[in-house]
Amino acid sequence: MTARTLNAPGLRRTWSSIFETGLGARIYPYLMVLPAVIIVLGVVVYPVISGVVSSFYDVTLRTLNNGTVTFVGMRNFQRVFADPVFVKASVNTLIWVVLNVVAQLGLGLALALLLHRAMPGIGFFRSGILVPWVVPSVVAVLTWRWMYDPSVGIVNEMLMKLGIISDYHPWLGDTATSLYAVTVESIWKGTPFVMLLLLAALQLVPRSILEAASMDGASGWRKLWYVILPQIRVSFAIAAVLTFILTVNNFNAIWLMTEGGPLNSSEILFTLAYKYGFQRFDLGMASAVATMLFVGLVIATTLYLKLIQAREGD
Repeated sequence: MTARTLNAPGLRRTWSSIFETGLGARIYPYLMVLPAVIIVLGVVVYPVISGVVSSFYDVTLRTLNNGTVTFVGMRNFQRVFADPVFVKASVNTLIWVVLNVVAQLGLGLALALLLHRAMPGIGFFRSGILVPWVVPSVVAVLTWRWMYDPSVGIVNEMLMKLGIISDYHPWLGDTATSLYAVTVESIWKGTPFVMLLLLAALQLVPRSILEAASMDGASGWRKLWYVILPQIRVSFAIAAVLTFILTVNNFNAIWLMTEGGPLNSSEILFTLAYKYGFQRFDLGMASAVATMLFVGLVIATTLYLKLIQAREGD
């Protein structure tokens, strides 16, 4: 059969008619999404299932080389809970997530309200605030690491000129400040994303509602609490969930700035799992920590969305 025969109009009509009626019409949408489904299964679903399964097995370089990977049940989880670093990493993760989520949502909302107003050059300011978000994470982290340098960093220089500190301080090398120093960088980079989501939601709020609230005498804070926030609660919930997930998985910031140190003062569960897997080569313990993180993310996200749905129902 020649190329001209394959491209004949009659053959094309016959081929297209297969997906226009009957069984072909029903399976055609599924065929269109099949490539995406295969990619998701291979890139997302399979690694998750593989990690959960590995958490119940003794998976190390030794057992992999010897072919003696055995089922150990909950032993990996017991070893993780017995590690004192796990307790420290869990507390740090809680502090890390709470500070990031609260600060990013608060600052993002404030910036969105500010940039929602009509003023000259508003487009320039909106674009400028998005710069931290679009900068590659590695570039942003290394820049902040230089800014925190105890000898030549601009942070110490500015704080000394303002009279806040009297001597150079090793922000990333001090156990009391390392986690909070990294948190500042994470907030700086993540806030523009929250601002963008909330600004888009604010632009969909009907102007008539805001004008009616002003005519009824609603002040700035009362208008924000009783009118604006209820109108953007869905977008606010989405921003909160995404910020929570991105913060928990923010490995680059802590690893490139402190590697969880000094003395595990900035260790979080994500970096601890990395150390289990790629420094101690105990993939079973690494999978156990990753599984707990995954379950925690699913539970927290589900509860938050259920709470939002319940409030909408009321």
